[in-house]
Amino acid sequence: MRQSGFATTSAPIPAQDSTRFVHKSVNMKDLADLHIHTTASDGAWTPTQVVQAAADKGLGAIAITDHDTIDGLSEALEAGRRAGVIVVPGLEISAIHGAKTEVHVLGYFFDHQYAELVEQLHILKNSRESRGRKIVEQLNEAGVNITFERVSELAQGGAIGRPHVARALCEIGAVNSIDAAFGRWLQEGAPGYVPRYKISPNDAVRLILNAGGAAVCAHPGKQVGDEILVEMIDQGMCGVEARHPDHGPVTTRYYEKFAAKRALIATGGSDSHCIQGGKRTDIGSVTVSVDVVDQLKEAAAQRRK
Repeated sequence: MRQSGFATTSAPIPAQDSTRFVHKSVNMKDLADLHIHTTASDGAWTPTQVVQAAADKGLGAIAITDHDTIDGLSEALEAGRRAGVIVVPGLEISAIHGAKTEVHVLGYFFDHQYAELVEQLHILKNSRESRGRKIVEQLNEAGVNITFERVSELAQGGAIGRPHVARALCEIGAVNSIDAAFGRWLQEGAPGYVPRYKISPNDAVRLILNAGGAAVCAHPGKQVGDEILVEMIDQGMCGVEARHPDHGPVTTRYYEKFAAKRALIATGGSDSHCIQGGKRTDIGSVTVSVDVVDQLKEAAAQRRK
C-alpha cells in the first residue's frame, strides 16, 4: 500500500551518514536552528548560554525544545531579546507508540500557560524523577556506586534524564564516555534500563494543538515508520523534522519530499545538548531557513483561530 506516493513501512529509513546541513551560501542571520536543549532538561548549557552561543554564531533564530518541560523558556526569551536572536518557544515531548516505538513530538508557539499542558508536563517531569531514582537503585544493585543526589545535582534543577545518570557514571569511572554509559548500563536490556511513563504520539500532538501550538515529528528517520506519521498528520500535526544530525542526505531528501507531498512544514535543527564526552553536535550545525519560523508561527495562529 502506498500513501500519496510514499511507501508505508514500519521500519525507519536508515541514516546514510552524519552530514551536517548548514546553508553556507547565505547569511547566518537568515538561518534557524529549531531543536536545542538546555539545562532545563538534559542539556549542559543554561538557556542564556545557548542563546549567547547562537548570537555568537550569527544565527537569526533558534528554538528551545527541552524534553517534557518549558522551565527554560522565560530565561531564553529574555536572553534572546538582549542578544537580538529570535527565540521560538518550544518543547519536545517524549512519546511511545504501541509497546515500545519511541516517537518525539516537537511543539512550537504554544500557550505555555495552558492548564492542560502545564499539568501534563508536571506529570512527565515527576515521572522522570521517579524513573531516575529507579535507575539509580538498579545500578546500585548491579554494583555501581552512584547516588540519586549526584544525578539531581547534575540536572541543575531541570527535568532528570538518562544523560544525567550517564554523566554520573562517567564521573566515577564506570565508563569513559556518555555513549558508553548508554550502551553498557542504560539502554533497553541493560542493568539500569527503566521504561518511561507513556504518552502516545497522538496524545502529544493533541496536547500541543490544544495549547494553540504547531506540532512536528522530531527526527522521524530514527525509528518512526510512515504509518505512525500518517496517524499524527490525521491528528493535526503540521510538520516533520527533515534535517537532523542523524539523517543522512538520502533520509533528508526523503522527508523533504514527504513534507512537500503532504503540504507539511519541513523543519530542522541540531538537536544540540552541548555535552562533552558523548555524541555531540554544535548549535547551528544543522539549520533551515528562518522562513520556517514564520511558517510554524502561522500554523499555530491558524490553529488558535
